[in-house]
Amino acid sequence: MKIVIAILIVLGLLGMALGVWGLFTDAGKARFDEMDGLIPFFGGVAGAILIIAAAVISALRFLLRARRRRSA
Repeated sequence: MKIVIAILIVLGLLGMALGVWGLFTDAGKARFDEMDGLIPFFGGVAGAILIIAAAVISALRFLLRARRRRSA
């Protein structure tokens, strides 16, 4: 499960980096003009969702592990 969380975080950071590069740099704006600008925008949103998913999975693992320790 730790590997899945790490993969989600890495993919999330890559998606957010694409979003920042595509929306806020001159090279990114030149590469993604007009309607193509939606690609880095949605890449950044998807990256944020992946990082949130990794955080939720981590929190659930922590809570379940604490619950098992309490009941044992």
